[in-house]
Amino acid sequence: MEDTQLISLTSSNETGMQDILALMQIQNNYINQLYSMIISACADAQVAANKEFIDFTHHFVKFVQHQSSSMGFSQALDTIRVYHFALLELLLDNQIVAAAEQLELAITSLELAKTAPRTLANPQMIVLHYGMDLLEEAQLKIITLLEELVAVSRRGQLQN
Repeated sequence: MEDTQLISLTSSNETGMQDILALMQIQNNYINQLYSMIISACADAQVAANKEFIDFTHHFVKFVQHQSSSMGFSQALDTIRVYHFALLELLLDNQIVAAAEQLELAITSLELAKTAPRTLANPQMIVLHYGMDLLEEAQLKIITLLEELVAVSRRGQLQN
């Protein structure tokens, strides 16, 4: 088991933690909306039979599994509610990295599926692609903010 230290939130990084919580809630909403879009898109036999779309759904499901199984995100949600301490290093665990990789693979597969002649003009595919772009943007912002907060917290510990 890793030796983790509780990092006290200062007024400068408390706002950052609130931003991360807000982004995590937005990201969760995107995931739920994208699931609905994927189910709707699967009703179209041409989309559902597309190999790239099948690859996309596989990677998207893996992304969600990694994201939801991340010990850091689960613990962080509880910790943020208390506002006193955060386990920032846990937020950047291997599951989050694996989730980001699966999200990237899902987007690549969706882009390939979108270019197939039978799915090129499918409005569900266009909306799904837009939703995936929003999800990717939220994921990158969360990771970037976490990295910044970890760096600030480490500098504060070094000064002490």
